[in-house]
Amino acid sequence: MNKQEVHEAITSALLCRFETATWAAKQAHEAATNEESIAENKYDTFGLEASYLAHGQSQRVLECEKDWQVFNKNPPALFSEEDAIDLWCMVTLLQFASPVSTEKHFFMSPCAGGLAVEIDEKVVYLVTSSSPVGKSLLGKTLGDEIELLQNGKQIAYEITMIG
Repeated sequence: MNKQEVHEAITSALLCRFETATWAAKQAHEAATNEESIAENKYDTFGLEASYLAHGQSQRVLECEKDWQVFNKNPPALFSEEDAIDLWCMVTLLQFASPVSTEKHFFMSPCAGGLAVEIDEKVVYLVTSSSPVGKSLLGKTLGDEIELLQNGKQIAYEITMIG
């Protein structure tokens, strides 16, 4: 899996998320400023609720734009297989004692944790250093073993690729 392709897919997904948030904020703003949102009596709170939603959506736009800019302005960092896992690193894990070869792919990201992108029918998950998976991966090297909690069970994996 090419790290440049993964970086481009992440940047594209973040841009799409930003554009969607911008559209939602615009819709919320229009609802909040529409003449039908004017309160007819003291119990009519539609306009107030719409303004709260518009404010929340505008905050979301700023967050999405910031995430997109982080990836858009930073080219993918180069890591060798001898390096320890750090931010901007791609990692592949292989599950131990599995009848089927089960790989997991992660991208150590400074933001947008939880986002997933698909490349060549493989899913790459963005994890931040503050997430449980990110904490487990940080500082590890090729060949190290880690355990991840999945469906209430600890599953053992070996780090098979760092890039």
